[in-house]
Amino acid sequence: MRRAAVVLAVLVAGLWIAAPAQAFAHNNVHNVYFHTLLDGLTLLVVSAPVWTAMLWSGRRKWLMAALIAVVQIPVAVIGFVPIVNPYLHLTLFLLAIALTGVSLRAVRDRSRAAATAPASR
Repeated sequence: MRRAAVVLAVLVAGLWIAAPAQAFAHNNVHNVYFHTLLDGLTLLVVSAPVWTAMLWSGRRKWLMAALIAVVQIPVAVIGFVPIVNPYLHLTLFLLAIALTGVSLRAVRDRSRAAATAPASR
C-alpha cells in the first residue's frame, strides 16, 4: 500500500510540474484537451520505468537497468522531439507505450520464471 501511495504522489506531482515544462514537445497543439492528453502520455511513457522499478520484485536489477536504458532512449526521443502533426505525435506515443509495455512484460515474465525455477547447484 505504501508503494501505491508513493507512485500516486509521484504521478500527481509529475502532472503538476510536467504540464508547463513538457509543453515544448507538442507546442503546436492548440486544443486544450488534446494537449492535456499528450502531457499525460508523455508523463506515462517517461515515468513507466520508474514505477515499474519501484514495484520490481526480482533479483535482476541490472536487467531492469538495461531495460530502462535500451527501451526508454527511443521513447524519450519520441516524447521530447517537437512533432508538428499531432496525429503522428499521438501515434508515436501509442507505439512508445506499447514498446515499453511489451518489454517490461517480457522481462517480468522471465524474472518470475527464474524465481519459481528450482535452484541448481
